[in-house]
Amino acid sequence: MLQIPASLQTTYANLLQAHLNQPSFDFEGAPFTIEKRGKLYWYANQRSVGASPTRQRYLGPDTDKMRARIETMRSQKADREALRASCTRMVAQLRAGGITAIDRQTGTALRALVRSGVFRLGGTLVGTQAFRHYDLELGVALSGSDSADAQLRETRDLDIASFERLSNTIGDEADPDLAQSLLELGYTPVSRLERNKPTSWRHMHSTYDIDFLTPSFDERQGPTHLASLNLWAQGLHYLDFLIKDPMPAVSIYMEGLLVQVPRPERYAIHKLIVSQQRPAGSGVKARKDIQQARAIIWAMAHDRLQEISSAIEEADAMGPKWRKALDLALNLEIAPDDPIQPGDYAEFSSKAFGQPVRLRISGSALVQIAGEDRGIIALARKHRARIEQMFRSRFRAAPAPDILLASYNLPPS
Repeated sequence: MLQIPASLQTTYANLLQAHLNQPSFDFEGAPFTIEKRGKLYWYANQRSVGASPTRQRYLGPDTDKMRARIETMRSQKADREALRASCTRMVAQLRAGGITAIDRQTGTALRALVRSGVFRLGGTLVGTQAFRHYDLELGVALSGSDSADAQLRETRDLDIASFERLSNTIGDEADPDLAQSLLELGYTPVSRLERNKPTSWRHMHSTYDIDFLTPSFDERQGPTHLASLNLWAQGLHYLDFLIKDPMPAVSIYMEGLLVQVPRPERYAIHKLIVSQQRPAGSGVKARKDIQQARAIIWAMAHDRLQEISSAIEEADAMGPKWRKALDLALNLEIAPDDPIQPGDYAEFSSKAFGQPVRLRISGSALVQIAGEDRGIIALARKHRARIEQMFRSRFRAAPAPDILLASYNLPPS
């Protein structure tokens, strides 16, 4: 994977913070909290046109980050135009540095969603459009130059997911009306699941779709109404894990668009799970699921592997169906060939996610396992079954492209 220069990562971090510091609308007076179902949520009163009363606008849940953002919003409220111009310059710097902007059709649709308050109201960008945002978050070009990864970023869909419960709780709504905004952009509703309950919107002059999704907690995966967006969304299993605790991100388009995306470790583990749930005939989609998951996991393996491990632990705790899907996706294929000895360790040939994985065990670890010193290859052959099980357990808990079993990190006997 190609590393993104630190200067571009810094520019993106500054761009993201600048967008977070800008209020999503002009507000009247001081932001305030409201308690609902035992939790605090921040709101502000938005100015209305003419004689219409002010309206309460939802800002987000009460967290340390939200409180810090509100303080910054208060202090920089008068400087919005200067901030917008600064953001435009930073987007230009990123594009000049080789960062790919989103295409015009996606940018136009996202801009309408942002203006209506979709992401402020809890919506999360998912699917390949979300994957496109992880390069700058992780500091690497995830698709790299590998021809096998050429289609990692290709999509003709825009997927937006939101929790039904949050949508019903916050007591705010999209403004301007989201359905009307989509109609004005040339999108028409498509009822794929139930009549008069459209969960998809298709552009009249292309095959570009905007799909609205929500977690399903029962066998039914039918349409569910999202009150804050006043739209229907398709219920999907496993989606709650993906969009729990999303993070802010900026889409590279015009002055930048502030959106929400899943955390990369959740995106990767969710892709591994759904890759095993695809119906027959979905080989291309399942392969893309695995490729995207692998790209993220490999990028995080060096210094953020604990985040991947924590996501795996959380998914495993969701039940046997989740564990079974991860068992299949995290399978380590160890070749029956004899190990080689390129140094003071034995190395086994292996593959995972369709790519080679380097498996090594040090000579001192072999001696510790065997309780004798007979030579590295001889010990590796004699205790191969146990060593392979150690590799499989390690990869299942903390997948990485290079795994070393050393005397200091062997599991207890």
